Amino acid sequence: MNILFVHQNFPGQFKFLAPALAAQGHQVVAMTMQKLDIQAWQGVRLVSYTVNRGSTPGVHPWVSDFETKTIRAEGCFNAALELMKANGFVPDVIVAHHGWCLWKRRCP
Repeated sequence: MNILFVHQNFPGQFKFLAPALAAQGHQVVAMTMQKLDIQAWQGVRLVSYTVNRGSTPGVHPWVSDFETKTIRAEGCFNAALELMKANGFVPDVIVAHHGWCLWKRRCP
């Protein structure tokens, strides 16, 4: 099975799961915003993605976090398309981290 992990600071919560799946023989790729010095970690292929712009100056504070996450998602999407085109990697499953709580006071 082809499994794609997406986490801006991989491995994060997936530090045990991703290598375990790779050890079982699955093709596991992880996409991260980190600059990489290595191309693989514990059997997991690592792919870095970047964003092509920052948040809009002066954007309303209620939408600034949404805009930031959307810009990151666009960078990740473009890198995933490139991964598919250049290497033929088509994931059967995508596992992603949903992000952090916007209002820390409301987080459990």
